[in-house]
Amino acid sequence: MNRTDFINSPPWRELYRTLPVLQRFFAADPDAHGLSAFLHGVAVHLERILDDVDHGRPVVWYNLGFSSELIYALDGVCPFPIESLGAMHNLVGDLNFSLDFIDTAHAAGLPPDCCSADKIAAGAIHQGLYPPPACAVGINTPCDAQVAATQVMAELSGAPFFIIDVPYYEDEAAVRHVAGQLEELIGFLERHTHRKMDPERLRAVCELANETTLAIWDWLEWRKLVPLTQSSKLVAFTLILQVLFTGSREGLDIARALGREARERTERGERFFEERVRAVWYQDPVWTDMQIYDSFERDLGLSVPIDIFGYYAHEGLIDTASRETMLLGLAKKLVNCHPMSRQFRGNIDVYIRDFKHLVEAWRADCAIFAGHIACKHAWGGIGLFREFCRRADIPLLVFEFDMFDPRITPYEDVFFQVERFVNEIVWPKKQRSQG
Repeated sequence: MNRTDFINSPPWRELYRTLPVLQRFFAADPDAHGLSAFLHGVAVHLERILDDVDHGRPVVWYNLGFSSELIYALDGVCPFPIESLGAMHNLVGDLNFSLDFIDTAHAAGLPPDCCSADKIAAGAIHQGLYPPPACAVGINTPCDAQVAATQVMAELSGAPFFIIDVPYYEDEAAVRHVAGQLEELIGFLERHTHRKMDPERLRAVCELANETTLAIWDWLEWRKLVPLTQSSKLVAFTLILQVLFTGSREGLDIARALGREARERTERGERFFEERVRAVWYQDPVWTDMQIYDSFERDLGLSVPIDIFGYYAHEGLIDTASRETMLLGLAKKLVNCHPMSRQFRGNIDVYIRDFKHLVEAWRADCAIFAGHIACKHAWGGIGLFREFCRRADIPLLVFEFDMFDPRITPYEDVFFQVERFVNEIVWPKKQRSQG
């Protein structure tokens, strides 16, 4: 595969065609720092892929539970999340390509109730749309469903494969277990990419990752303020930052831009809509059409200051004193901090404890459980989650959908359920408590 192959492939051609248009559109808004920085980061990533392919540099595939620091620490190696092409088409491209990837995965034998994140990855791989990897890295987080994506990657990549096992615990022993695997992974990456891990480059990448983490925390602090003055739909970008950009300059720029936008809009007292109620969106975002959040704000007065993709626990700084401490820090991120991996891997106690913290810290009036059909770990604990919300007197909406496939629950049905919930339950309850 070369640059021409990319440009001539319809899914990639559409992204390279659409992205500059979106960049020009948001550049016209001098206050859209977050989206502008995100689009710039995606453009840099896409151009880097072309350059790496042109120069024959090694590519490393990995799935969305992994962080990119160790790959960025190998000079001249291209990090490539296998979900990225489908996800980018959901966010900034043409949704029909994502649906085609899903249908391809179904035709190839993936079960219909498998996660659509795995389907978009498997479909793109089956269609031969990715540059061949020098090697691949799989991880069993954020959930059991991701194992399907790692199996497809291992079987179809034709490349050496390394699997990282994250235990269903979050204690020190689990962190050390994962750190030991990361030590082995470095040797694996060095052998198959023919690049040596420079300790100083690893330290620089970890320092960039720490700066990005601090910028994310600062940004999320601004989103705690009432009313929310920044778009709800931006909060899920934390996951993208951690999967694709952490350890890169683009990741730091995006995180700082999101925080700058929130701060400046708050300091100016901007009000895009009249905020009536605030929700913790405690499952997957509606990535089939992010404009639905604009409709929630404009038509319902509903804001989403935080969601499970956006929350990044305050445990994620890496000690850069030595190689050992850096690997322990990276392991702790994978075990205890990564959005979704933290909540979806272990027992329901962590899931509920984090939810309680988000409701209190972001001053939410209600919770929305947008239940991805494949999130069996979450659906398995829904009874306990409902009971917690009942005892805590937190209104809870539960519905089924698919974050990448609108054919499961159409946009109109999602909006209708949220509209009834806000207008008939949450807003009247809030008025009674204030009266």
